[in-house]
Amino acid sequence: MGIFRRSGPTPDPDSDPAVEPSADPAAESDVEDGEPEAELGPFGPTGRPLHPIGAYFEAAFRRYGINILGYSVYTLICGLLPIGAALIVSAAAFPEWVGLFVFFFGFTLGNVLLIALTTSLVSGGGRERLNSILTTCVATGVFGAVLATLHPVVAIVFYPLIVFPPIVVASGDAEGLRALPAGWKIALRWAKRTYACLLGIFVVTAAVWFGFTIFLSPLEDGLQKQLAFAVTTFLVWPISALVFRNLYGDVTGRLIINAPPNEDAQRKALMKKRREKSKRNRVRIKKVTGEE
Repeated sequence: MGIFRRSGPTPDPDSDPAVEPSADPAAESDVEDGEPEAELGPFGPTGRPLHPIGAYFEAAFRRYGINILGYSVYTLICGLLPIGAALIVSAAAFPEWVGLFVFFFGFTLGNVLLIALTTSLVSGGGRERLNSILTTCVATGVFGAVLATLHPVVAIVFYPLIVFPPIVVASGDAEGLRALPAGWKIALRWAKRTYACLLGIFVVTAAVWFGFTIFLSPLEDGLQKQLAFAVTTFLVWPISALVFRNLYGDVTGRLIINAPPNEDAQRKALMKKRREKSKRNRVRIKKVTGEE
C-alpha cells in the first residue's frame, strides 16, 4: 500500500508516476500580487481539496504522451485477449449468447488487466500480488461479460463497478475477490465524479471513433467498422485506465495530480524570469518617461 504518497521525493520517471505532490507557481504569483485565492472544494477524505475532473484527463493525456510507446505495447499485449476471443467465436459454432459471452469476456479481461498493469506501474509490488490481481481481473471479466451479454449499454452504465476492483487490488488495498466490493464501494461513494469521468471517456471515444470512421471510409463497410473499433479501443483503453487511476488516487487521498518530474521547477524558473523581465521593463519605462 506504499504506492500513493502524500509527500516525499520525486519518483523515478521510468516508474511512470502519474501523480505526486506539487506547488502551483501561478498560485504563488497570485499570493505575491495580493490577489485572493480561489475558493477550495470539494474535499477528499484527508481534508485536501479534490482536483477538478479535467485534471484527471490532463494528467492522463500527459502521461500517455510521455510514454506512448510503452502504453502502446501494454495495450497490444492486453488486446490479444479480445482478438483471440473473436477468432475463437468465428471458428466455433457457438450459440449466439455463448459467442457474445466469450468475446465480451476476452474484451473485459483485456481491459481490466491493462487497468491493473497501469496501476502497478505506480504502486509496485505487481509480482507479489500477481495471483490476487489475476483472481480479481478474471472475476471482474466474468462480471463485465455477463453485463455486456445482456446488453452493451448495461455494461457501459455499470462500467465503474468494472474499473475500480483491478485498481484496488493492484494498489494493495484488497486481495482477490475482496477487491470487488471494495471497488464497488468507491464507485458508489464517488458516483458523481466517476460518472463525470465516464462521460469524458465517452466523448473522447466518440470523437476518436468518428474521426477514424471518416478516415477509413474508402474501405468496405464491414472492414471499416472493424478497424475503426480496433483503433478506437487501442487509443482509448490506456487513457481510460489512467483517468480512473488518477481518480482513485485523488479520492482516497493518496495521489495528487501534478506535472511530470522537473516540470514544477521549470515552471517556477520561468515565472521568476517573467517577473524579473517585467521589473526590468518597468524600470526602462520609467527611464524613458523620466519618472525616476
